[in-house]
Order: sequence, then structure tokens, then C-alpha cells
Amino acid sequence: MFLRNCWYVAAFGADLKIEPLARTICGQPVVLFRTLAGKAMALEDRCLHRGMPLSQGGEVEGEIIRCPYHGLEFDGKGVCRKIPGQDQVPAGARIASFPLVEQDALLWIWTGDAALADAGTIPSHFYHRDPHWEWSPIFLDLNCDWRLLNDNLLDLTHLGFVHKKTIGGDPGAHANAEMRVEREERTVVVTRWLADTEPPPFYRLGCAFKGKIDRWQEIEFRPGLVRIWTGGTDAGTGAYEGNREGGVQFMGFHGVTPRTDTSCYYHFTQARNFRLADPALHEQIHRAAVATLLEDKAVLEGQQARILENPARGFIDIRADAGGLQGRRLVEQLVARESTPSTVASGAARSP
Repeated sequence: MFLRNCWYVAAFGADLKIEPLARTICGQPVVLFRTLAGKAMALEDRCLHRGMPLSQGGEVEGEIIRCPYHGLEFDGKGVCRKIPGQDQVPAGARIASFPLVEQDALLWIWTGDAALADAGTIPSHFYHRDPHWEWSPIFLDLNCDWRLLNDNLLDLTHLGFVHKKTIGGDPGAHANAEMRVEREERTVVVTRWLADTEPPPFYRLGCAFKGKIDRWQEIEFRPGLVRIWTGGTDAGTGAYEGNREGGVQFMGFHGVTPRTDTSCYYHFTQARNFRLADPALHEQIHRAAVATLLEDKAVLEGQQARILENPARGFIDIRADAGGLQGRRLVEQLVARESTPSTVASGAARSP
């Protein structure tokens, strides 16, 4: 199920250099490239002559990208500017172009109705440009429906079982955590409190806790993005009343981009605001984050394989699914709204 009128993360800005970069967004093959001026562009990854993917050896020169098969040249709007061996280019010779915005070290793409692509609605993530936070990027190409990844991020009870060696902690504390789910027009917010629990190994990297801690997990979902603010302080020091100094804090950015019905892109960053001048700790946290995401990858791809074996078989829902179910309903409603002409015409179907 694709929601097309939405801003999705296509790539980290630093990953788009000289060579064109291939992506598939909501089933649409796209080629990303930078012009000589450094502007990031996104075009349909298909030459209009014989269908050659421009990403497979296409050459970027100045403001154009050149097809590697017969040399047709296209500008950043998709207009064919040159055909070798002839003076004239047929009128209307062009391929599709897509709105692409570089913001907060991320490339955001819109593959739906371009008339509705309001760059002002792209979520701001200031942690990527704030010197008081340190972060590093991780990219995964997952063989699973993007909705499974959304479910995973909205239900953190799995941490105690899947991530025992990193961010997990006590499985019982996760299963019994106090939880609140709030739904708005285009967002779902899940708040979880794990009081008086053992700090997981990942947290011990950043703080010498006196004993047990009070943990919080604040999850903000909107289509294409999940932000998770997590942290912990010594138990009983006021974390749930707003005093979150003296422990550890992490802000996770999870760019979830549909690729096909059974695959998605996962752009992840984990920002922290402690011990910033410690490169060894930074590397240790990065390695732990990679290990954590690979654990999720194994779970999600295992789920997808079983689902494909018997697509008609349903699921049961449990208490912990409250946030994920709200997230799925939100996406379903927005997809239905896209297919309603009167709604689209009114401009109501906009990205978050």
C-alpha cells in the first residue's frame, strides 16, 4: 500500500556525489544526481529513447545527465536537450521529474501529485545541524513491506527480546510499561514509561548510573518518518516530571520509504547530547546501532517471508499493538483520501 502524496527520504545528502544514484520510490524507478552547481535533482530512471536506466552509467556534465546507451541529454526538469546525430529534438521529448529538497542532511522526494508538493511541510530535524548533538548515518535496504517497519518502531516491547545485548533491558519492564497513544490528523504519538528498571548495555556506555533508572520512550509517527526520543536518568530523580538532566538521551531519526510492496529503504540516525568530544564512544555507539538495526532486519525479513507464504492468513492484536494499529489506520485513510478526486482537488492531501 503506497501513500504517494508524501515526502520521503530518498538518500542522505552526503551519499549523492558525482555518480548518479538509483532509487525506487513507491514502485517508481528514480535517478538522483547533482548538477555542476551542486543542486540535487530527481528524474524518472528511464531514457525515453529505448528505456535505458540513466543510473546505469549515466554521465553528469554541467546541468545535464547523459544516457549511457545513445547519449541523449536531459536537464534537471527531465527535458531532452540534445540527441546526438540530429539537430532537432522532438517537441515534448521529456521524462518525468520529481520535487527533491535537500534539508537537514537529507534528500526528501515527492513522487505523487507535484502540485501538492509543499516543501514547507517537510519535517524539520534540527539535531542534524545542532552542534550540541552528535550523530552518524546508517542506511539499510530491507526486504519487507514498509508497514512492517512502522509496526516495529511503534511497538517497542520487542526491545527486551530482540535487542538483549544493546538497547533491550528487562523484557518484563517493556511488556508492562505504562503507555499512552495519541492520534492526530497526520501523526500518531506513543509515549512509554519504564520506571525503576535496569539500564541496558547501550545506556551504560554514556553514563555511570547509581543503580536502576527511569526510562522514557516518546515515539512520533508520520508517514515516511518515525522519531523516537529515548533516555534514562537515575530512578526517582524526576524524569517523568521533566527533569532529564544527568542521564543519557538519544533522538532517533527513522526515515521509512516504501520501495516496492515487499521492500523499503531505512535511513537511520541516532543523535546523542553527551560526551560529544569522545570519538571512541561515538564509534562504539555507531557499531551498537548497526548491530541493533541488523537484528531488526532479520526479524522483519523473516516476517515478510512467512507472510508471502500465506498472504491470506491474518494476525491477532495485543495491547502493545495500539500505536501500530493507529499508524496503519492513518496511512489507510490518507491513501483512500488520495483516490478521492474532490479531496485531491481541494489540496487537502498534503504531506506532514
